[in-house]
Amino acid sequence: MDMEKLKQWLEMAKNMQGGDFWNNIFDQEFAQQFMNDTPFKSPPYAHSNRQQPGTDMKSERTFPAIDLMEGEEEVMVVIELPGVLKENIELGLNGNILTVKGRALPIHPHLKYTYSERFNGEFNRQITLPDTVNPQDISAKFWNGLLIVSYQRFVQKGEIIPIE
Repeated sequence: MDMEKLKQWLEMAKNMQGGDFWNNIFDQEFAQQFMNDTPFKSPPYAHSNRQQPGTDMKSERTFPAIDLMEGEEEVMVVIELPGVLKENIELGLNGNILTVKGRALPIHPHLKYTYSERFNGEFNRQITLPDTVNPQDISAKFWNGLLIVSYQRFVQKGEIIPIE
């Protein structure tokens, strides 16, 4: 390693931390205070074998992840379901609420997970569609771990009424 670059880095770190950078790094009391004051949170699905209802995207990840795309004539929802078998997925519609639920099985059920960010277990996610749709007007395909749900928008062209 280039010693000059290391010295520049140390000087920059010192300037950014008010001169106490290295003292604070090695000060056990400071480190303990830092750990107590910093809101560390375990990953949302690190120990997940429970149902994960849809939650606020800002506070916690939701499973499954979705993309909702709208055009003038078509709406498409892409639902990520990595490692989930098609037989373990159920898709439903009530008004404009699309529901996808099912079960993601663990890859190695006989091993104890020490840490995991991959979801496994029961899931249930409700997606509000921009339109009310009849279930027979929706198509769904499962391809490479993606559930692609789409429908054509009913664009009603009104009759032109002549004005006398």
